[in-house]
Amino acid sequence: MHKARVGRWAKAKPRKPKKRESSWDYFADVYGSITWILDGTADLGLEMFYCGDVTGGGWSCLEVDSDSGYSTDGLVEATGNEELEDLFVFHGGQHQDRSWALDRRVSSPTGEFAVIPFSDTLEKLPRLAKPERIVPFGHWLYKRVVALTRIAEKNLRELV
Repeated sequence: MHKARVGRWAKAKPRKPKKRESSWDYFADVYGSITWILDGTADLGLEMFYCGDVTGGGWSCLEVDSDSGYSTDGLVEATGNEELEDLFVFHGGQHQDRSWALDRRVSSPTGEFAVIPFSDTLEKLPRLAKPERIVPFGHWLYKRVVALTRIAEKNLRELV
């Protein structure tokens, strides 16, 4: 189901970021996606959801997709809030309130967008982030991966 995404990182060719390239743009260009699939006791304590928010796609705690097909059109129509069009949903788990989006209403001086929690029941966006306070996507991803890895490694050690 996720053949185009799973394992894409193995063929990635990391490079020096281009001048004024945001960490999101770098990630999208070099890696494109990252999907962790876990099951059983290895996922204890992790916020899990179905990859692509459908059954049969794997049980995941991290699903970042630069080619996300999530459309906010239905959400805009349901809420009447056109600001929701400014979101780019890049992380799975929309139906379980475990998703993330880039808020493209404002960007940092280096072209980064704020990462905000997302749910398909979202009605209004948080207050605009100050451009100088926006945390780069790469920092957000690193922090998230470290936190998830700690839990998964502990679980895996207990399995052996």
